[in-house]
Amino acid sequence: MDEEIPGRLSPYARRPPRTMLPGSPAPEPLLRRIGGFFLFRFVSALPDDLADAVAALLDPFERAARLIGRLFHGPALRGGWAGEAGRFALALHAFHWTRWQAETDGPHGMFTARPARPGDARGRGTVTARPPWGRGDPARAAHTAACALRRVPRLRRRPARVDLAFADGSWLALRMNTRADAARLRAALARAPETGY
Repeated sequence: MDEEIPGRLSPYARRPPRTMLPGSPAPEPLLRRIGGFFLFRFVSALPDDLADAVAALLDPFERAARLIGRLFHGPALRGGWAGEAGRFALALHAFHWTRWQAETDGPHGMFTARPARPGDARGRGTVTARPPWGRGDPARAAHTAACALRRVPRLRRRPARVDLAFADGSWLALRMNTRADAARLRAALARAPETGY
């Protein structure tokens, strides 16, 4: 059996619209959206739970830090949701949506990579993503895509980041749990030629 390497979609990839998630969840009611605003969360949590109140006040700063991180680390998804990279990212989001019915910053998965077959004219390997639960379950969902390693600009290279380039020119970034996991995933695709932009 192929080795499954734990990782997740880069936290700097934008979240898909709610309507693209499995089951097309209904938009949240207006009162719930207003109640989710950081100032209202602060006021409602203040008398009972000081920790929740402080967490609500820190929410705008966390969002600003995420935006700065996105600018520093660069984009994590190129090609839109209709491209192969977008479909791969949607599959990762779908694993989590169907199980927890919640949006996540970077949905987790288990990744298996295979290099390109000798004589394959495309020169692309395959990466299979599976949910992190249900190992050994024959009904476990999977999403497989043909891809190669993408050359990342030097200033944006990170030891745990792996960028996958797809045939239609789209690409996405994965963040593996450790540097060793990222190196193993890169090595599994190493025989597939790296592609530029």
